[in-house]
Amino acid sequence: MERQKNTGFLLLEVMISVAILSMGTLLILNSFMRPLRAIEFSRDYFKAGLLLEEKMLELYNSDIKDGLSRGVFSNFDNKFSWNLNVIKLEEDAYNEVNLKILWQGKGKEENLAAFTYII
Repeated sequence: MERQKNTGFLLLEVMISVAILSMGTLLILNSFMRPLRAIEFSRDYFKAGLLLEEKMLELYNSDIKDGLSRGVFSNFDNKFSWNLNVIKLEEDAYNEVNLKILWQGKGKEENLAAFTYII
C-alpha cells in the first residue's frame, strides 16, 4: 500500500501567513494615515497664522490698552483662542505686544505667538 503525500498546508503555516499579511496591511494603512494627520496639523497652523495676522491688524488700527486680555475666535467653533499681553514702555512711548493664538491639537495644546512693538 502506497502512502499518499500530503500536499496541503498546515494550520500553523496558514496562521503565520495571515499574521504576515495583517502586519503588512496595518503598515500600509498607517502610511496613509500619517499624511492625513500632517495635513490637519498644517491646516490648524495656517488658520492660526491667519488669525494672528487678523488680530495684529486689529491692534494696529485701534487704541491699545495695557495689561493682559483674552478672547475666543467664534468663527472657528471656538477652537482657537488668543492671549494678549501689552506693556507700555514709558521712556519710548512704545507698546510691547505679545500675542499668542492657542488651540487644542491632537492630545496637547498648540500655540503660535508673535512679539512686536507698536507705537
